[in-house]
Amino acid sequence: MITSVQIHGYRGFDNFELNGLGRINLLVGPNNGGKTSVLEAIYILMAEGDPAALWNVLERRGEMVTTENSGFVIPRREADVRHLFRGHEFVRSGRFKIEAGGRSESRYLSANVATMPPEKRSELRKLGDAEAAAVGLGLGLNVDLLNAIYWLPLSRSGGIREESRGSNGASGRKNQVLIPAGSLTTDELVRIWDRVQLTEQEILVLQALRLVDPNIERISARLGSVKGIIVKIKDLDQPVPIGSLGDGMWRILALAVALMQSRGGVLLVDEIDTGLHHSVMSEMWQFVFKTAKVFDVQVFATTHSYDCVYSLAHICAEADDKNPITVQRIEPGKTKAIPYAQDEIRIAADREIEVR
Repeated sequence: MITSVQIHGYRGFDNFELNGLGRINLLVGPNNGGKTSVLEAIYILMAEGDPAALWNVLERRGEMVTTENSGFVIPRREADVRHLFRGHEFVRSGRFKIEAGGRSESRYLSANVATMPPEKRSELRKLGDAEAAAVGLGLGLNVDLLNAIYWLPLSRSGGIREESRGSNGASGRKNQVLIPAGSLTTDELVRIWDRVQLTEQEILVLQALRLVDPNIERISARLGSVKGIIVKIKDLDQPVPIGSLGDGMWRILALAVALMQSRGGVLLVDEIDTGLHHSVMSEMWQFVFKTAKVFDVQVFATTHSYDCVYSLAHICAEADDKNPITVQRIEPGKTKAIPYAQDEIRIAADREIEVR
């Protein structure tokens, strides 16, 4: 389990750290404080050099460019890596670094733009990628835990080409999921659901959905040209798309399947309360906390909602030294998050003290 995180030069952070982290960690604070950036940083670190993680982070923020392909007017989408660096620009001597301390091990990942070594450029030529070899510029990802450096070729405009995802030899961790503020896409949900259905985990997903609608009897995936998730509701003959039941149902489904997929790893959720009414917030936290303990998942989430913080306080009594709950307040310009432990969260809720 991660107990501390240090971020250097990533996005808006010069130097920043979080300490005293637990099983459930709720990040709060004003807009533009960096809460989402913290989630991304942990996601990139835990991906262990997998370029797909960088692509996902940049694509979800819309940090993409369209370029011409070697002088031919063929539009090509690229992920603009400069946005990962403080100041939205990179120089060859610049880098960002993300570190995490834990009870059993520590790890870090650093990234910098530099000229790729001759052997890497030669490898690209053999693979038929003369353009990348000619540019010679790459994003070097140094993964301490694996004692390895992965190179990700950059285009002339400094972007990651879509075909470069997964091409640097890093396999990445499979037991981590990042749920953005807009939730998972239909394709992502269907892909994860395929690993959950017809297992004991399917029962837990149904239990989660019934927090919002107790009349849900079954859930299934619809494949083919029109993918989606459908549910059978009591007293209705035909199943209905889960999207018809509102944003709250979609959010609970995403949380449930992502928890299963993150067994032994990390779940990161931006604006965890999206679409959820305050009346189900406590039950949502109960489900997340208990499921996270069973599947050994560490959860990092953000919120702007007082109801979300207040509801979290209700389950703090169930936390223990091995499975602590924390609220981490992140403020613009500060170098450290302000941590609140279980007792402090309960007291703040009881006395209506603002911690957001």
